Amino acid sequence: MIRFLSFTFFVLFVLNCQNSPLSNIHDQETAKVTLAGITQLGPRSATITWECSASLPGSIIYGKAGIESAVTSLENSKIHSMTLPNLESNTDYLAYVFCSSDVNDLQGIPLTFKTWVSDFPNRTRGLWLVGGIGADAAPVSQIDFYDPVTSTWYPSATSVPTPRAFANVVSHKEKIYVIGGLERQAGVYVASKKVEAYDPYADKWTTLTDLPTANQGGVIASVGEEIFIIAGTTTTDMTTGTVINTVLRFYPGLGPSGIWQSYTSLTAIFSRVDMSGCGLNGSILFTGGRFTNDGSAQATSDAYVPSINSTSSAGEPSINLARHGAGSACVKPLNSDTFSSDPEWFAVIGGSTGTSTLQPVGSITPSNRTDFFQIGSGAFTIGPILPVSVYFPGVQASYETRKLFVFGGASALNIPTDSVYNIGLQNPITSTWTLDSQKMPRARYAHKVIRIDR
Repeated sequence: MIRFLSFTFFVLFVLNCQNSPLSNIHDQETAKVTLAGITQLGPRSATITWECSASLPGSIIYGKAGIESAVTSLENSKIHSMTLPNLESNTDYLAYVFCSSDVNDLQGIPLTFKTWVSDFPNRTRGLWLVGGIGADAAPVSQIDFYDPVTSTWYPSATSVPTPRAFANVVSHKEKIYVIGGLERQAGVYVASKKVEAYDPYADKWTTLTDLPTANQGGVIASVGEEIFIIAGTTTTDMTTGTVINTVLRFYPGLGPSGIWQSYTSLTAIFSRVDMSGCGLNGSILFTGGRFTNDGSAQATSDAYVPSINSTSSAGEPSINLARHGAGSACVKPLNSDTFSSDPEWFAVIGGSTGTSTLQPVGSITPSNRTDFFQIGSGAFTIGPILPVSVYFPGVQASYETRKLFVFGGASALNIPTDSVYNIGLQNPITSTWTLDSQKMPRARYAHKVIRIDR
């Protein structure tokens, strides 16, 4: 959790002294630490300031799980201030401060701290609009960024090196992964194997290992240390390429550019394209989509559990209206959130009830229906009707503002919109939709909206 320090040096000292080992410091034979505190903190560094009982050199030893590094000031002084550089972001550290240049002579005073996630908190709480198709019927390369706390848009915050539509987009370890999808080459869409990842803090794109086979329109989720993709299709015609029971697993941390593994699920996975889905509590939820044989809209749901390589044994509830290309999000509050006791939800918004076997589809029948599934409730509940009917909108939650946002979507075939709607996150079933006064920087549909901290 991002933390801002606005205390004065004096207040910091007082806060660090209260209920701390400093209140019971015993006299040392040579010197003692009388006050100590963290006076500046960032994602990659921390400044520690402390006072000695006499004018002496000062030292710090510190590390994550144990003592890893040491810094020393040979200058005699009663007050020392040292900056610990090259730390890891969002990481717990333990440091000991000394009033001596020889840390073996004295017992240090411990201080604990956690580095910030980022210097730019909006990157963590903000919403990233990735991919999709624009008003020119071509893939959108620009990633637009929205900070819901300040209601501020940052157009073209970055651009995907290879623009793609219907890509599998996910947040994993605070990076954005754009996997597969459809590339537009010489005016024709072709299925892609490309994998590109963006680090929002370093503002850097990296090209990773290609997919074993092309995949677009699948369901993707980050689970533990890996990324999983199920369903989808390997071509633009789902009758010839729909994935059947094959699981793609990506290990981003292995090797210089990650390693893919392809294997078969122990139980059947829906052979569909453009399902709504997301990862929640170690499972991958999915619903709706188009059936491989005829492209018809579906309503049934299931969950794939990577730890057992199987779908759920429980009968997952169906959405209340069969449709494909519905925007979706798993609403999952963290203990660190202001409203951490809010329930977990699986939201399914809009979509099309039409039939098509091609990608992009040849026709759509947009829907304004919304479905919300509260984990453990046993059924999807019909939510408030969206003021507009949209196909393939982007959906994501803002836990700071306690709102669920719906971005864009297509109002008719190849006519993307730039409208933004939101609804209360605590209980969307009893809330009403509100149209935001600010529009998206560009209209798009078939895109994803990502938070990098979930």
